[in-house]
Amino acid sequence: MVNALILTAAGSSSRMGGPVKKEYLPFSGESGVSVISACLHAFLSTSLFSLIVITVPEGGEAEAREVLARDNRIPPLPWEGVDVPRLVFVPGGNTRQASILRGLGAIESSGGPGNGRPQTVLVHDAARPWITGAVIRRVLDAVALHGAAVPGVTPVDTQKEIDETGRIVRHLERARLSAVQTPQGFRFGELLEAHRQAASDGREYTDDTEIWGRYVGDVYACEGDPANRKITYREDLR
Repeated sequence: MVNALILTAAGSSSRMGGPVKKEYLPFSGESGVSVISACLHAFLSTSLFSLIVITVPEGGEAEAREVLARDNRIPPLPWEGVDVPRLVFVPGGNTRQASILRGLGAIESSGGPGNGRPQTVLVHDAARPWITGAVIRRVLDAVALHGAAVPGVTPVDTQKEIDETGRIVRHLERARLSAVQTPQGFRFGELLEAHRQAASDGREYTDDTEIWGRYVGDVYACEGDPANRKITYREDLR
């Protein structure tokens, strides 16, 4: 099976309160290691991907390349040869949804004679540097079985549904809830077609499972990892 990865790093990181994008901040205290390079290294270490697309801000490819080059675990660019995947940088859109659609389009364009069109695509937030090979493999296995999968963990706190006034309107069963993470995995062709339909339906979707659920079918949860956190604020790096 041929797998592709979209690593999303096109956001503005406005909630970090600093001039540096959160994906480009130093990570783990090791020289040259950044949040995004830690993510990329985790996926490269699995040797399961033939194509990697990184979404970046408009005009931001040079900066992304510079950040990745500081991490000596990442092979120097450009990548060539049979032992490394192809790497493509794509300028993101105005929303995450638009950026993912551009990434999917880049995957479609990269396929061709001898390259092979990916059967599976994983979409991962580059602000989740604690991703592990074990979670990546579980998602790929679940996609092979179900067509669409997302890693998730049972919430620690009891969950309630409230209305606009703050009144509790439903008591939820924690055992039946899942706090979903990334990478989210899908059959490539169907996700691309679903995104194209979603782009013109007038709605805004928060993640790819919503789009798949509306236009394709069921998404299944597999075991995530509580450590697979997303960096949103600067204190999250601690």
